Amino acid sequence: MKIALKRKLQSQRGASLLLALLFLALCSLVSATILMAAVSNAGKARSNLREHQSYLALSSAADLICDEIVRSEYQGIYNYKEVVEETPVKDPETGEETIETTTYYYFTQLEGSCTRKGADTESQLTGLLKKDLDTLFAQQIESTLDRGKFATLTLQSGGTFNHTWKVHPQTGTALDEKEVEVQLKVVKESYAIELTAQLDGYQLQAELTPSTNRPSLPGTLSQGDNKTEPLQWKVGWITTGEEEE
Repeated sequence: MKIALKRKLQSQRGASLLLALLFLALCSLVSATILMAAVSNAGKARSNLREHQSYLALSSAADLICDEIVRSEYQGIYNYKEVVEETPVKDPETGEETIETTTYYYFTQLEGSCTRKGADTESQLTGLLKKDLDTLFAQQIESTLDRGKFATLTLQSGGTFNHTWKVHPQTGTALDEKEVEVQLKVVKESYAIELTAQLDGYQLQAELTPSTNRPSLPGTLSQGDNKTEPLQWKVGWITTGEEEE
């Protein structure tokens, strides 16, 4: 009887020890799961904070450039001249002298102006795009005028249509120390300006579209220096920040 009771007690103590070990293992598993979740959430929070800060800096840089372009305007400039030459012509039979007149036409596209609206000041940014806009206006002139009619027809060229601009955002925070790289592209077909801002693997894109008519020549050319109607832009769209692939 005593032996049976002793064995029973030993069996109960073994079962209790086993249950205690199982409970301890379960607690360890739950603790590890909670710790992993906390670490994961902390990582996500840091990632979200980094993404938010990058987007804030990108948005500020893009807004600065968009505002500068929206406040600017481009005008194509050209000079048109007609020169009439009189040439005496003697009739070989009668000896009478008459005057023949010949009109020569000269067209020269001058460097255009890209300034802030209502001012004569040219910013460095819009000056960067002026060569592209002059080149596009030259293509429009080429397609409008009959080159064979002119004694000289001189046009601007040399636009590259792709530029890199670096700007510091203005957020009032430590982000202002970062330098955001912005790619600018002038779209040949539409005179639109595309922006791609990049920072820390994130990017933001925007497009400014013409809000006025494109530069063009009038039906009748006037002699002297002439300017086209101002070309202006408005913000067409801006994407949200996204991570580069």
